[in-house]
Amino acid sequence: MSGWAQWEPWAVGGVIAVLVAGFIARALFSDRARGRPRCHRCGYDFEGVEGLTCPECGWTARTPRDLLRTRRHWFKAIVGVTLLVLAAALIRLHAAGGNPLLVVPDRIMIALLPIDPTAGGTEIGPIADELRRRLLAEELDESEVESLFARIASGDDGAPPGSEAWRARYGGLVDAWRSRFVRPGDPEAKVLLSIPPRLEVEVPASWPTTRAVPVELDFEDWWPIGTEAMVELRWQGQDPITVPPMIRIGFRNRASVGRPHGFELPPANTWPEPAILEATVRPRFVDSERLRLAEDGIDVPEGDDTITELVPPPPFTSMPAAVAITTVDRPLDLDLPSIAAWVGDGGADEAVRRIFAPGLRRWDGTRRPFAIRFDVQQAAEKLFKDVLFGLVVELVEVDADGRESVHRRSRIWLPGGPGPNGYWRSRWGISEEDGDALHRAFDPTPGSRWFMRIRGDEELARLALASVVNQGGDPAAFTRWWSGTVERPLRTTEETRRPFIRRWFHPDGVRRPDAP
Repeated sequence: MSGWAQWEPWAVGGVIAVLVAGFIARALFSDRARGRPRCHRCGYDFEGVEGLTCPECGWTARTPRDLLRTRRHWFKAIVGVTLLVLAAALIRLHAAGGNPLLVVPDRIMIALLPIDPTAGGTEIGPIADELRRRLLAEELDESEVESLFARIASGDDGAPPGSEAWRARYGGLVDAWRSRFVRPGDPEAKVLLSIPPRLEVEVPASWPTTRAVPVELDFEDWWPIGTEAMVELRWQGQDPITVPPMIRIGFRNRASVGRPHGFELPPANTWPEPAILEATVRPRFVDSERLRLAEDGIDVPEGDDTITELVPPPPFTSMPAAVAITTVDRPLDLDLPSIAAWVGDGGADEAVRRIFAPGLRRWDGTRRPFAIRFDVQQAAEKLFKDVLFGLVVELVEVDADGRESVHRRSRIWLPGGPGPNGYWRSRWGISEEDGDALHRAFDPTPGSRWFMRIRGDEELARLALASVVNQGGDPAAFTRWWSGTVERPLRTTEETRRPFIRRWFHPDGVRRPDAP
């Protein structure tokens, strides 16, 4: 809004204010006696009337001076003041886009949150949206923020914390506030960490009931940015002391890529009824200032006294565990097509090499500075329309004596050929690496060389078949999996941009490729 459109409501409001103010002044000050005695109630002319009682209405003056006082028309004045207040409110609304909630006090807005009408129960409602605006504009004082977060943490009868209804009503407010740095000592941090995450598990709609089921695990959380968590997944009702988890994984809510984690559940014919997965989540809050510096490529040693507010990450047992559950839909039984090994040809091998042409990147100065880049669009050629790719990617060092050592191993799977959006979505697991050795790839020792080895893997290729089902494709269209092996020189790149932050990690630390 600019020019006259910006000033129009205020100009119109000024004119209205002057007119109404004149009306109020006239009601209170214009009806003067001007030396002629009259009834103060009805205005009857007292000229020639004996006594102080009005023969018209019966009003009696206390003294003769009362007959000469200015008459105040209070009803008209009250009407004028009411019109002035209403006009001011309407003008303010018009200037602000017509939102009536702008004039509602903060504490009343907070009290009204439980009745906020969310759109279809899934999208933020008008009250929460206005409170979110006030949060971002820092219009709430400290006590109001505390009151708001107490309401968010407790939810309401129709929206318990962590539910879909709670997410719609309160989730947008949390996202608005946690976008700022929240430190461990802040009262908001404790409130946010008390909110259980939403567990999301995607299972193929159809899959053989006798085979392990590929699934994708994801979380939606409202913790402070910079929170990490250790997640253990079991069937609901299993004893966590005697039954080991089906998966134990680390989760980080600030990551470069918000992808789910792929793993396998037991065959569907062994699932309990109902099939409810329970995740025991043990969060820990990582100092946000340290995280910000890490994003800028600055590694601050734990003992560095120059930045006294930095603290090392606490253990996963430092905070109470939360529990998140979800019901898993049992897939329909499906006869998977048989897929034949296809060693490929010259064109296929060259396309696979091009997928990993970007090579290895390094962000010097960070704790885990390495990542490989890959271009999955190279697998979208029509040549691969019936091919599944399960790829084991190894970074190999050959020393002066010709001995090979694998210092990084990654696993990637994807369907080949044109996909729903031009190419199929890829998935990958947590890489194993020897970080100390990988630095040598950027400064090879004399007589040594580095290369990348890519080989096909049937089990990973079958995970790609589950990706076809999840993305709405026809698994029967895929009849081959690439079983070849190719090598290419390792390209290395020093990065100066923001480091790659992984969403999923092993809670016990990075695993080495040579570990048993």
